[in-house]
Amino acid sequence: METKMRMFAAALIVCLLSASLTEAMSLARMGTELRCQCIKTESGFIPRRFIQNVQLFPSGPHCSNAEVIATLKSGQRVCLEPTAPWVERIIKKILEGSDRPESQL
Repeated sequence: METKMRMFAAALIVCLLSASLTEAMSLARMGTELRCQCIKTESGFIPRRFIQNVQLFPSGPHCSNAEVIATLKSGQRVCLEPTAPWVERIIKKILEGSDRPESQL
């Protein structure tokens, strides 16, 4: 009887640890998704040949600012100033092809 009780207690501890670790990972992931991604933005022109793709993140509960993030061909990610005229043109092109979440330039 005592062996069964120890096995039950061990199984219960393993289940509780597994559940708490899974929940902690979910909360950690949610914390990174529910905040602005851009600390500073770049308004200077970046030639098209250096840009691999551009992502547009509208403002929402995660961030009050609309964010435009360009991934350069070097792999570097750059936050673009949404009010810069050349970035506004990129946003317009993305919105015209709004069936895609990511736009290839």
